[in-house]
Amino acid sequence: MTRIFAGLVLLALVGAGLWWAWPSAPAAMGQRPPTVVNLAPSIERPLYDRVEAVGTARSAQAVVLLAEVPGRVSQILFQQGQQVKKGQVLVSLDDRNARAELARSEAEYQRALDDYRRGQQLVERRAISQSEVDTFRTTLEAARASRDAARANLNDHTIKAPFAGVVGLRQVDSGAYLQTGDAITTLDSQGQIDVDFQIPERYLAKLAVGLTVQASNEAFPDQSFEGVISHLDSRVNAASRSLTARARLDNPGGRLRSGQFLRISVQLAERQALLVPEQAIITQGAQSYVFTVSEDNTARRHPVTLGGRRDGWVEITSGLTGQPDIIVNGHSRLGSGQPVKVVDNPEALLPGQRALLEPRDAPLREAGSDNGAAA
Repeated sequence: MTRIFAGLVLLALVGAGLWWAWPSAPAAMGQRPPTVVNLAPSIERPLYDRVEAVGTARSAQAVVLLAEVPGRVSQILFQQGQQVKKGQVLVSLDDRNARAELARSEAEYQRALDDYRRGQQLVERRAISQSEVDTFRTTLEAARASRDAARANLNDHTIKAPFAGVVGLRQVDSGAYLQTGDAITTLDSQGQIDVDFQIPERYLAKLAVGLTVQASNEAFPDQSFEGVISHLDSRVNAASRSLTARARLDNPGGRLRSGQFLRISVQLAERQALLVPEQAIITQGAQSYVFTVSEDNTARRHPVTLGGRRDGWVEITSGLTGQPDIIVNGHSRLGSGQPVKVVDNPEALLPGQRALLEPRDAPLREAGSDNGAAA
């Protein structure tokens, strides 16, 4: 009997315990553990509007050296691809006939000069008339013109570099007979490079001579070539609705060459921008979101509008106020109102992103871009 009574008491206690626990069991099963997240600050930094285009490099000074007079090549004084100085002699033509012609014209000039001087003395003594002196003067001027032409003809037998640069491939050989206008070689300056490119007309109000330009080429993926806009065309192209701009770029080491394809980035107006790390952005369809953490440790979703970006940071043009900390990790399946657990992680940002947090860093120089037409 005692055993039966003890068993009934035990059953009653177990039943009471089950009854007590039953209402709270579904709640415990329905709770989701907090999601572990990492935070990063949103920051304000200077940002430049940017427009992108493409163009073709051309030397700031470039010529094709031509024979200015007919003649036989007597000397070639340059090597293909050689760096030459301004005024350096590159090619000499046989100038024996030119020298003889110069000697003859100089003798005629000296004789005409002597006649004119003698005529001046005679007219003072009234030995001859003034009209005869005028004839001597006319003869002298004609002799002077012939002498100057002979000198120029002789000089044209020597082809010199009109500016410092690099000569191209040789088009003639020693001993060849050249006609006027025959190509000898090319000469390109390499200290600076010009590039023409097209900018859509909607940027016309922001364009100005002196704006900073950066250029890149796939041959040098780790190098950027900097310069400024040097000229703007006076007309907008009616077909493309774009304006041609010309930039002059520094070309250290002469790495860029005429004809190379360049990607151009023009920096326009500067402004202060609110930036967040790009991994904080969640995009669903046409809408983008970022998450912050509320005071009760729950996630809060913010629909945002994006602007420019560079170096791992994205501009937020609307949707955020102030400079809140942003969730950068653990938010891929996060919903608004869900509990979160914030864990400090110094590696949550990439090294390039962390560098921007330091005050000594240069301002970002890139924002929304537009692609221009090829020049």
